Amino acid sequence: MFNEKMEKMPRNKLDELKLKRLKKIVRYAYDNVPFYRKKFDEAGVEPTIKKLEDIEKLPFTTKDELRKNMPFGMLAVPKDECVELHSSSGTTGIPITVCYTRNDLEVWAEVMARSLSMAGLTKKDIFQIPVPYGTFTGAFGFHYGGQKVGALIIPTGKGDSERQIRLMEYYGTTFIAGIASYAIHLGQTAMKMGIEPSELNVRNGIFGAETFTKEMKKRLSKMWDMDVHDIYGLTEMCGPGVSADCDTHDGLHIWEDHFLPEIIDPDTGDVLGREEEGELVLTTLTKEGMPIIRYRTRDITFLYDGTCECGRSHVRHAPIKGRSDDMLIIKGTNLFPGQIEDVIMKDERVSENWLMVIEKENDMDMVTVKIESRKKIGDDEANKIAEDIRKKIRVATTLNMNVEILPPDTLPKSEGKVKRVIDRR
Repeated sequence: MFNEKMEKMPRNKLDELKLKRLKKIVRYAYDNVPFYRKKFDEAGVEPTIKKLEDIEKLPFTTKDELRKNMPFGMLAVPKDECVELHSSSGTTGIPITVCYTRNDLEVWAEVMARSLSMAGLTKKDIFQIPVPYGTFTGAFGFHYGGQKVGALIIPTGKGDSERQIRLMEYYGTTFIAGIASYAIHLGQTAMKMGIEPSELNVRNGIFGAETFTKEMKKRLSKMWDMDVHDIYGLTEMCGPGVSADCDTHDGLHIWEDHFLPEIIDPDTGDVLGREEEGELVLTTLTKEGMPIIRYRTRDITFLYDGTCECGRSHVRHAPIKGRSDDMLIIKGTNLFPGQIEDVIMKDERVSENWLMVIEKENDMDMVTVKIESRKKIGDDEANKIAEDIRKKIRVATTLNMNVEILPPDTLPKSEGKVKRVIDRR
């Protein structure tokens, strides 16, 4: 473990620490962020916490509220006390900007070092980071955490997949990080170059930034012959490093000394119990530059009950099922794209590249799932595979969908977060 004392802290001591920090951060946010002072006053609540459950009395913070206060309206410190900023993609035109003090960067490096160490990174590793360096948080999080562990970092950055593979060969890369779908793309690129990914030195990897299903994890592990770990985070908290999975691969440990988790009913806002699925809500416990209270992540998961075999005491959450705003309603049935991916990834005859297109025909929802075959095949075999997958999707979702099997390299590729759904309704 990177920080055994903290990672294995007894639950009673961890809860004491969380309460101490929660009391401080709520008062700090009220005193230093006008948004929170106004929000608490309007809700008629005092910034006074006596027990952990008191957090339920405080109002939620939403992404729309953050957008209205961008870029610097959520700061708790003067800008000249901040030394770095990162931002979300800003698909609405208003990126979520987060400013970091020096201590914020140190905390980020700490939680990333824990996550990377948990995935097997050591100071003996050669750590390649094929992630864009820029205002996005990903690359810098992996970089700071890797430095803290003491690994030799290759900051290869975005794109040029053949170059990424050549550098892996040349330097003997042993550990990679980034987005799972891009790691799949890199593996496919290596095979086109006549290189088996499993014959490279890469033996560990950690991936996040998009929904990462169990079956996709198996595919990635088999392709590279490596141990694959999941990491979760979001710009509003720090970036990657809020949680990650250990070698038991049974849920992701949330670093509770820095992030306080709750699960709520996304419709009512009521707090749910352990093992009850709902929306993850997070509160920063140590952020100086931009503290956030009860942030609605929109990510769907649940908190595990019980302890983990690895000995870490920090609570685990299930892999993210999807975002509440990514949930599709098809013919009155709730559907997450990950449910389709789980079915597809179980079939070895098809590749990892797929796309779901939703359209309206005669006022009816019509869904077509397009999937690339692993190799070139004839029409008869393609039709058989399509029918097999169609039946399995029907069993998994109760929905009838059209399935098309396409030749390899037909669908668009992405070096960032992959787009799996086109909704034309």
